Amino acid sequence: MIHFWRKSNKNHSFLIFWRFRLTHHPARPNHPHPKPSAWPVMRLSHFFTYYRSLGGVQSILKRHHDSDAKRGHEPSFLFAFEPDDFNEPNVNGLGFGGGHTIRSMRAKFVGHSGHFSDSVAVCHNMWGLQFLADLMPSRRRIGLLHSDWTGLRTHLETERGLLDGVLCVSNALVEIVSDCLPDLAKANRVELIPYPIDGLPAMPERPPLTKRRVVIGWIGRMQSEQKRVDRLPGLANALESAGIDFRLELLGDGPKQAWLERQLPPDRTVFHGRKSGDDYRSVLNGWDFITSVSDYEGLPISMLEAFSAGVLPLYPAIGSGSDEYSAKLGGEFIWDAFDFGQAAAKLHTILAKPESALGQARAEARALTQPHREAEYFRLFDAFVQRIAAEPRVSAERLAKRLFYFSDRLPFGLMTRLWPSGCTQRNE
Repeated sequence: MIHFWRKSNKNHSFLIFWRFRLTHHPARPNHPHPKPSAWPVMRLSHFFTYYRSLGGVQSILKRHHDSDAKRGHEPSFLFAFEPDDFNEPNVNGLGFGGGHTIRSMRAKFVGHSGHFSDSVAVCHNMWGLQFLADLMPSRRRIGLLHSDWTGLRTHLETERGLLDGVLCVSNALVEIVSDCLPDLAKANRVELIPYPIDGLPAMPERPPLTKRRVVIGWIGRMQSEQKRVDRLPGLANALESAGIDFRLELLGDGPKQAWLERQLPPDRTVFHGRKSGDDYRSVLNGWDFITSVSDYEGLPISMLEAFSAGVLPLYPAIGSGSDEYSAKLGGEFIWDAFDFGQAAAKLHTILAKPESALGQARAEARALTQPHREAEYFRLFDAFVQRIAAEPRVSAERLAKRLFYFSDRLPFGLMTRLWPSGCTQRNE
C-alpha cells in the first residue's frame, strides 16, 4: 500500500479506490500510460543545485514548476546553491557555497528533510546523493539524468543502492546508466525520456546558400568549463582558411565573452547576448547551421530548438545525444572532435549539395523534433514515476549512520577541484 497523496476526508472514497488498485493489481499498470487524471496525487520533491541560472536543466525544472500541480501532483523544489529568498512557498534554497563542507551541508539539509517525507524524490543529475540520501525520508528516489560530464561513471557507480529508477534524456546516457547501475537496468528501471522543447511553428524561407554568407550559430554560456568556448577561434580560423564565407552568431553571455570579442574576427561575428521568446526564435530563423565545441553534453535543447527551425547541425563527435541526432541526417553533419580542418571540409561537402537536398535535410531535422513535445515528456515522466511508486522499493530505505570522512571537513569548492573523489565517498 502506497501513501503518496494528500489525505483528506473530502477525497476519502478516492483514496480507497487507489489503495485497492495498488494492492490487488499487478505492480505494473495494465495500461502502459494511464491518464494523469486517473492517478493519485503524488508528492514530488525535486532536488538540484541551481534554478535561476540559464541552462537546460533549469528550463526543465521550470516546466515542472509550471505543470506538476496542474497534472494533479503536489510538488516542492529544493536547490542546494540558491539562497532561500524565493517568493513561492514550495520553492526553497539551501544557500550552499564553495566554502561549505559536506558536514555543514548535511547539518543544514536536516532542517529541510521534511520536504521529502512520504514523497517521490526526483533528483536531477543525482547531485549529492552520496552524502545526503540518508537525510531524505522519501518513499522512492528517482534520478533524472540530463547531462554527461567527466567523472559521470564514478558518480553513478557510487550511487548503487540509492535509486529506484533513472530517466535519461538521451540513448547515450541510457547506455552509461545501464552499464553503471546494472541491477536497475535488468529490472527495466532505466528509461529514455525525450526532452521537451517549444519548437517553431514553421520553417522560415531561406535564400539559396550559393548567393550569400553561411550563418553558423552557437548557443550557451560563454565559459571554458564544459562549453570550451576557447575553441571557437580555432574553428573560425579553420573555416576562413578553407575559403568559406561565413558569419558566426553567438547566443548567450558569460565570463569569456570579452575574451571572445577580442579573439573572433569582428567582421564575421555577431554577439546577440541572451534572448528569449520571439527574439530568441527570430535569431534561430536566421541560421543555417548550429555547432558546438563542448567537452561533453547530454542532449542539447538548443540543438533541438534549432532543428525545429530547419537549422542543420555541424557537431563534433563527443559521445552525446547531439552525435546521434546529427548522424541521423548523414555522416557529413558530424566531425571528429576537435578536428577543425575536418569540420571545414565537411561543411564544404554540405555546401556543394543542391538546394533541394539541403531543403530535404532541413525537413528531416525538423521531423526529428516531433517526439520532443511537452505533453509527451510529462506523459512518460508520470507513467514512469507511477510505475516505480507501485513496484517494490529497491533503494535502501534506511542507510547506516555516515562514517567519519576527512573529506567531509574540507571546503566543497576546493575539493571539487583538487580531490573530486572526496565528493562521492559514502558508506558501502
